[in-house]
Amino acid sequence: MFDDTWARFRALEQTSGRTGNAIEDWRRGRDRYAVWALRVIDPVVTARMAAVAERLGDSLVRVRSEDAHVTAWVCGFPAAVPTLDDDVADAILDAQRAAVSRLRPLRLAVGAPNAFATCAFLEVHDPHGDLAALRAALAVSGAKEVRFARYQPHVTVGRFGDSRPAAPMARALAALRAGDHFAPCAVRDSRVELIELDAREPDRLTTVWSRGYDFDGWSSPRSRTKRSVSP
Repeated sequence: MFDDTWARFRALEQTSGRTGNAIEDWRRGRDRYAVWALRVIDPVVTARMAAVAERLGDSLVRVRSEDAHVTAWVCGFPAAVPTLDDDVADAILDAQRAAVSRLRPLRLAVGAPNAFATCAFLEVHDPHGDLAALRAALAVSGAKEVRFARYQPHVTVGRFGDSRPAAPMARALAALRAGDHFAPCAVRDSRVELIELDAREPDRLTTVWSRGYDFDGWSSPRSRTKRSVSP
């Protein structure tokens, strides 16, 4: 899966930055966008993010290290009664909260740097099938994920701020991938969160429900946690 992604990026001519009207065309007057994410709290992962960001320099709009996360499921725009194709019913989100509350703690591994046309990321591996189990639990009756490509779990290091030649970035990432410092490492601490994005300013998100895990086990679920994170 990730080998194919890497091959596509190496063959890419230009990265894809955000275009002028993309946000307005996407949100269609709506303000809230919901995503399930696994927030990653691990100094090894944040050090890897920093190393990749330093290599890519000003090409990236960086994700803050404290906001490292893996998107698990893209819900859509919350609505009491969905009307557009990427709306999600509030009742679906409630059912997903209940489903996540019954899950065992998640075990993931984070590995090498890679890139899509729109962003640089760290590959995420699911050796125990826990992320697959989370996604299966989120597929409650009536749920439809908003997805435009095959799901590939990753930790975003930063999005590309503009369109520019991809070859220099591919060379920088290749140098990191060739070393032995990016072997998959187990994530020590994580938190499953339902986050809402302010669709008018897509780099601003707020946690609305959270359940954490470290090696001592799950904490109790928390609702309406006011914590801003980056995508």
